[in-house]
Amino acid sequence: MISRIRGRAVDWHDDRQSVEIDTGSEAGGLVYEVLLPTAVWLALEDSRPDILDLYTHYHVPDRAPVPVLIGFLRQTERDFFRKLIGVPQMGVAKAQQALAASVSTIAQAIEAEDRRTLTQLPGIGTRQADRIIADLKGKVIEEAMLVDEGFDTRARRPLRPTDAIAEDASEALVGLGYTRRDADRWIAAVLGAPDLDPPETTEELLRAVLEHIGTAP
Repeated sequence: MISRIRGRAVDWHDDRQSVEIDTGSEAGGLVYEVLLPTAVWLALEDSRPDILDLYTHYHVPDRAPVPVLIGFLRQTERDFFRKLIGVPQMGVAKAQQALAASVSTIAQAIEAEDRRTLTQLPGIGTRQADRIIADLKGKVIEEAMLVDEGFDTRARRPLRPTDAIAEDASEALVGLGYTRRDADRWIAAVLGAPDLDPPETTEELLRAVLEHIGTAP
C-alpha cells in the first residue's frame, strides 16, 4: 500500500485535478499520478509547488481494477476521508467529489447537523447528508477543530445555497456531453468564487460555469 508520496511535481492536469509526482532521482525512478479532491486542488492551484509531500489513499475500484491514489495535505484529512468512505452508499469516487470544501468545514457541518451545508457539496443529497450525520456525528470532532492553514478561502467557506439550481445545472452539463464529475467540480468552483453573486436561476449558473471553462459565447 502507498500511504505517502514525496517528490517533484512534474505535471499538473487541470482536466482531472491531478498531479504527477516523480519520486526518483535524475537517473530514473517512478512517477505517480495522484488525484486531488477539490479543496486540496484549490490549496495548491496557484502556487503549484515544485516539491510535494502528500498523504495518500490507495484504492482499487471493483469494476475497473486500475489502482488510483488520492492525495491530501495532512494525515488528519486523509483519516477523515477514510471515515467518509465508510458511510453507507458513499464510496471513494463520491467522497472525493464531495470534498469541495475543507475538511474542517464539512466536519463542523456534521457535528452541527447542518444539512444545508452538506447538501451544497457535489453529489450529496438530503438522504446522503442524513446518512453522513447519522454515521459520523461525534466521530469527527478532531477534524472540526482543524485550522485550515494553507487552504484557499474558496475551500474554507461553505458553498453557497444552490439546491435544485445546481442539480439542474449539473444535469444540463451532462446533457451537453460533459462528465458528471467535471460538471459538479466546475459548479463547485464557480459557487466558491468570492466575487460571484449567488445565481438565482439555472441559466445564470450555467452561463457562469461556461465562462469559467472558457466556452461561453
